[in-house]
Amino acid sequence: CLGDLKKNRHLYFERMIMGNQIIVIIESVCLRVLIIFLTFFSMGGHVFAISLEEALDAALNTNSEIIAARQTYKLHVENVNQIASSKLPSISANVSGNKIWDLKNDDDTDNLSADITANYTLFDGNLIDHSITAEKFTLSSAKAQLLAVEQKVLFDSVVAYLNVLRDMRLVALSKKNVAFLRQQLDASTSRYELGEVTLTDVAQATAALEAATSVLVSREGLLNLSTSLFETIVGAKAENLEVNIELPILPDSLEEAKKLAEKSNLTLKSTIFIEKRAKALWDASKSKSFPTLSIISSLSSGQSVADNDYANFGISLRGSIPIYNGGSLKSGERGAYSSLEAAMANTTIVRLNVMQQVMTAWSDIKVSSSIISARIRQVEATELAHQGISEEARLGSRTTLDVLESEQSLMNTKTDLETALSDRLVAAYRLLMQTGTLTPSSLGISSALLDEHSDIN
Repeated sequence: CLGDLKKNRHLYFERMIMGNQIIVIIESVCLRVLIIFLTFFSMGGHVFAISLEEALDAALNTNSEIIAARQTYKLHVENVNQIASSKLPSISANVSGNKIWDLKNDDDTDNLSADITANYTLFDGNLIDHSITAEKFTLSSAKAQLLAVEQKVLFDSVVAYLNVLRDMRLVALSKKNVAFLRQQLDASTSRYELGEVTLTDVAQATAALEAATSVLVSREGLLNLSTSLFETIVGAKAENLEVNIELPILPDSLEEAKKLAEKSNLTLKSTIFIEKRAKALWDASKSKSFPTLSIISSLSSGQSVADNDYANFGISLRGSIPIYNGGSLKSGERGAYSSLEAAMANTTIVRLNVMQQVMTAWSDIKVSSSIISARIRQVEATELAHQGISEEARLGSRTTLDVLESEQSLMNTKTDLETALSDRLVAAYRLLMQTGTLTPSSLGISSALLDEHSDIN
């Protein structure tokens, strides 16, 4: 019995050791999985960061302006189809029947008839053709306007994205500034208690801290506003935004930018199509003075009052020419020509305005680039000076006021740098919009309202 007990005891301990080893292995695997899981979510700000392209794609799919412009474009498509149908024959069918009671002779008769009529315009002075051409130009203008709305939404989304990033950086700078000034106040209070500084130093540190706190609160309010605007335009929360936004590819020169705008600016394109539409309507107004010629054919059958069945087919040619209409046709021509001249003048105005916008955006890019270069050097010099002043104050050769002014100067310089960086990006995307190249494909976005590569004729 003792031998069996020792043997069973030995097996028991072996199994327990093996079980412990398995548990240790399982615990090790679980620990590794937990570490990977925590690491994955600790990097969530980078893994799930909303890139600029993703934000723009979301804006294109949810913006109400785009939805309204898309429906307007579809309306003009149907208008073209309706006017184009005027060139085709029109066919109509009619059926009629009646019953007549002869009360005097106590008799009644039935009458039933049916006919099919076809009408086709042979010549109308090209009125329908000019009307179709005018409506096609309206459709092309609507397409250009739709793509212009698309680019405006893209630009507004970019600006909203950049404003959030800028305000986030400014809030971070203010928080860092407040933390530094709070340390200065604590240090000044401690040194005052030891008799190393006066109450004036403490008051200066307190005033600087309160001023920095008010700036922080103000910047946090601006961040809330820019975040709210981002959600309105993009349709998503401004969380985990990608912070590194690079300059887009820009034209090499101002002249190249002007040529692109002359060719691709959608507002200018739309205006040119409106001018062409006015020319087509003027031609249509002159066509109303021409004669018209149409052919009419009919097929009818039925039963007459005398109970005789009949079947008839007829064809006729009808022509008309306006002789006198009180001067309304000539007045219509003059009005259409006035509309054409107004459209031509408006095209010139829009072209000049587009060129001015291109030059302004180009100038803003160049000025911002120069400012950024100067600000970077200024920040580097200010940081070096701030470190020196802080060290000199620690050694007693500088006052508390010197340190506070140095810190304020450093924050102002960094603020100016962040603002300049944001302004240059906004100007760059504004230049792309004015040149008509702020398209989904150029930004790497899959969503698009129309085939942007198709010709707008």
